[in-house]
Amino acid sequence: MTDLKGKFTTIFIDADDTLWQNEQYFRNAEAKFIDLLKDYTGPEGVQQMLWQKQEENIPLFGYGSKTYLIGMTDAAMDLCGGSLPDNIYYGIKRIITDLAFHELEIIDGVVETLEALQGRYQLIVATKGDLTEQMGKFRASGLAKYFHHCEVMENKDEKNYLELAAKHNLDPAEILMIGNSVKSDIAPVVNIGGWAIHTPHDVVWVHEMMDMPQSERIIEVKNITEILKYL
Repeated sequence: MTDLKGKFTTIFIDADDTLWQNEQYFRNAEAKFIDLLKDYTGPEGVQQMLWQKQEENIPLFGYGSKTYLIGMTDAAMDLCGGSLPDNIYYGIKRIITDLAFHELEIIDGVVETLEALQGRYQLIVATKGDLTEQMGKFRASGLAKYFHHCEVMENKDEKNYLELAAKHNLDPAEILMIGNSVKSDIAPVVNIGGWAIHTPHDVVWVHEMMDMPQSERIIEVKNITEILKYL
């Protein structure tokens, strides 16, 4: 078994679907949107249109519920022929309001794991998305007491992780990232020479799906509590 004890001073930990539940709420929102628009083109057509608009908007507006609102509105405009009936407009508004203000649910094992790591490492949340939204979730989570601070990154690619390393005076090889997304938390960190621990989540956003790269610097566990075996 790979022993990482003493190898790192700082640990970066993802937020959404690593510390707290997130994607399941977006899936619920998607299901409500499909039900709202299904009479216009059928459920599969609504879903495909929403995914298309989301992919178009992410490079322009980033991640989060605000971008989801724009994507839903764009998709609905196309499906409705260029104008939104009142029931569709207010239906989308209700869906996004429910999404943005849902109760935060901490994932099982997170608190015990953070308590075990606190004091032994500098813990930093490394998340991406809308700054206001992500910081709001971080403060509402009750987990801030375990962390040095929270980094809300523009994106999670090689460039962003190199900037993160430089900001904290770390060599890329000194980065240890823990998270659920292979695309955002694992692959880019390993690509710049860092280490990553994959903590899987049973619901994965289609935008984040990719195959796990092969590397000796990737550790896969079944849940977050198992990282303590290595740290």
